[in-house]
Amino acid sequence: MKHFRKTFLMLIILLYPLLHFGQERINWVSFTQLDSLLSIAPRETMIFMHTDWCSYCRKMEQEIFTKKDIIELINKHYYAVRLDAESIQEISFDQSIWQPKSKKKKAGRYHPLALQLLQGRNIVFPSILRLDKEFRLRNVQPKYLNSKELHDFLE
Repeated sequence: MKHFRKTFLMLIILLYPLLHFGQERINWVSFTQLDSLLSIAPRETMIFMHTDWCSYCRKMEQEIFTKKDIIELINKHYYAVRLDAESIQEISFDQSIWQPKSKKKKAGRYHPLALQLLQGRNIVFPSILRLDKEFRLRNVQPKYLNSKELHDFLE
């Protein structure tokens, strides 16, 4: 019985890392966290702008943002932020508080931060925003991107 416990314990110790194999994920951060991260260690930022009702947004989250090469690329070179463009939550970022105009979520009623980030561009979902280390908008892809297109956009 004593040897069984030791053997069982050794198996658990040896096999534990395999339980986490294939479970890599993008390190999504909030805007509050991003504010701190950019001040400590500047890095490019990727913002995934989406809505609850957007099927292509969900498809990107389930199929593209789960691919190992995309996860590695984003986690290595970017701070990744998800922004629900129709959010009704207050967002504190860049020494400002961004408050939605309405307390009820409604399709087509966009969060002021989403509008500011897009700088007057048409709002299309999903949209991927790429910002430089100083948080200046470099490029926007206002459409569903397959893994190759996203990889090329982020390279």
